[in-house]
Order: sequence, then C-alpha cells, then structure tokens
Amino acid sequence: MKVLKTVSVILTAFLAVFFLSGSASAEKTVRADISSAKAAVLVESSTGKALCGLNENSRMPIASVTKIMTLLIAAENIEDRKLSFSDTAVCSAHANSMDGSVIWLETGEEMAVGDLIKSIVIASANDACVMLAEHIAGTEEKFVAMMNKKASELGMTNTHFVNCVGYDDENHYSSARDIAVMAAELRKYNYYDEFLMTRLDSVRTGTSRETQLLNTNKLITSYNGITGLKTGTTDAAGCCFCGTAKRGNMELTAVVLGCATDEDRFTAARSLLDYGFDNFERVTPRPEISELTEIPVEGGVKSGVDTRFSEIPEMILEKGTGSRVKFHYSRASSISAPVSKGQVLGYVTMTVDDEVIGNGKIVAAENVEALDFMKCLEYIVKALFSF
Repeated sequence: MKVLKTVSVILTAFLAVFFLSGSASAEKTVRADISSAKAAVLVESSTGKALCGLNENSRMPIASVTKIMTLLIAAENIEDRKLSFSDTAVCSAHANSMDGSVIWLETGEEMAVGDLIKSIVIASANDACVMLAEHIAGTEEKFVAMMNKKASELGMTNTHFVNCVGYDDENHYSSARDIAVMAAELRKYNYYDEFLMTRLDSVRTGTSRETQLLNTNKLITSYNGITGLKTGTTDAAGCCFCGTAKRGNMELTAVVLGCATDEDRFTAARSLLDYGFDNFERVTPRPEISELTEIPVEGGVKSGVDTRFSEIPEMILEKGTGSRVKFHYSRASSISAPVSKGQVLGYVTMTVDDEVIGNGKIVAAENVEALDFMKCLEYIVKALFSF
C-alpha cells in the first residue's frame, strides 16, 4: 500500500511538472524568423517603436525600395497642389535610357502623371520613375537633392541617395530603420492606396503599345491586413522588401534587406508582421480623472486653477500588459499668477512592472490673470454697481 502511495505521489508530481512546463512553453513568445535577411526591422508606424530588429541601423544598398522616397516627394507635391494625376509629362532621352524594370517609354512620349505613378507603384518602372522626377524637379539630380533633404528632415541619418531609382552605387544606401521611417511618412497619404493593392493593370491600354503592370508584392493576395508597399532587387542589394499591414488600430512596417531569394524576403516579412500582431497591441493609457485637482494660485484673480491631462501618448505594449500600467503623479503645490491655459503644472509618469514606459503632462485648463491694482479697482466698481 505504501509503495502504491509513493508511486502515486511521484506520478502526480511528474504530471504536474510536465503540464506546467508545457504550459510555460506554450506561453513563451515566439520571435520572428529573420535569419534569411542581412538586416531587418519591425516598427509600429504611428509611434515609431521598433519591436524587433537585426542590424537595423546598418547602411546597405536598398535597390528599388528607394522609390518609397520618390513616391513620398511626389505625394507631398500632390498635397501642395504642385502636382496632379492629370498633369502630362514628357519623356527625356535620360528617362528613355533607363534599364531593368521599364515600361519602354520613348523619347518625346507624353504620359499622364497618374499613369507614371501607377507604373512605379505596381511595376517599379525605372523609366517612369526618372520621367516623374524630371517633371517635378527639372532634372533627376535636382530631384535627388530633394530626396536627400527630406531624408535629413525625417532624421534618416544612415541614408544617402544618388539616384531616384535604386541602382547600385557605393554612395547610395539606407538602413532598415530609416526605410521604416520613410515608409511610415508615405503611409500618411492615401493617393496610392488603390495601386498598392492592385495585382495586375496596364498603361497605354487599348493601344498597340499596351504594357502590362505586374505587382511584385506577393503579400497583397495572401496576407491579412496588408497595405503595401515596395520590393527591390539588385545584385548588390539582394532581395529586399518593405511591407506594411494594418489590423484594428495598429499598422506595422516590416523591412527586410539582403535576402538571397524572392521567397526568403516575403517569408521573413510575414514572420515579422505575424510576430507584431500576435504579441503587441496599441494602448491609450487613461490616467485617473480624480487626480486633476485644483492647484492654488498666488496673487491671481482666482484662488486656484483647474487642470487637465495633456500629451498622453499612445503606446505599443505587449499584449496583456495594458492592465498593469500604473500612474505616478507629480504637480506644483502652488503657482504664481498669471497662469496661461496649457501651462505645464505637473507630470504623470506611466510604468509597467516598475519600468517607465511613457510620460504625460498636467496643464492648466484655463487662464488666471494676476490681481493688480487695475483689476482690484475693476472688481470694486462692479461690486458697487451690482447693488
């Protein structure tokens, strides 16, 4: 009997360990498989938070992923009404000389800007890209200067462009992180949304020179929530891809550079996106309204000033941690008049498991003027005439 009891206890303990270890294993986060890439990054687009990366700041050739910046410059010109899809551009000898992926533009040929953009977005047409750049800036060189200026404005410190197409050049490079930055900036505009999700189209439709456009982004037909964006392939860059996808209120940007094969880049990008959507969520912290107490004002027309929260940032947190966000408040014990609406009077610090994840501000909800001689006189006069 004792032996049976002993065996029973041992067996129960064994099973408990087995199931507990199995449960722990199941809950363990599975990270993205980006082993096929030389560099990669996964970024949440609205906050810019990097969720996963490999050599993400390394300077590398990026092939036609370059065209994200070309399209961004064009989008800004459309936004500023300096460019329209209905504008007509003329092909130069320089644009005609482009090789690789092209739509066989002829010197002197006219084409609508909308068709040029469609050819760039869907088929990565190099001749259309240069033709558009020349239409916007006069020359490709001037357009490239615009690209580099924009890269600097966006803080892309590991990026330099030599051409608008993405041809290999030792001075033409970017990083996975910088690409994610310019992709997020481009996704602020919706001018290209239809083209980004189009698998097959054409230009010069119905003519003897009709040219088919085939989208090389294979995820547009197979990945839930995909919104774009751009492939690129050259001998030096290998197979590259910047993919964007949105589910619910969260949009992710996955960048993979230097893959050996076409399939590798999409597999790596899919793994990155899956990792992001499976393990993270976008959260808007809600500090306690009860903490918005009135702050005493010295020498003011009012004895206190009401407060409100300001600049509480949206955050990307691991799923399940949102309920563990704690708020820590610090505020002025008093303030001297005058007080301006929006004036910072305190801070709210947010933590998860004692780690600071963000900060917000406590600000004045109203103006409070200083109580000077003229204000005193005004109140006395009003009081006398109120009887």
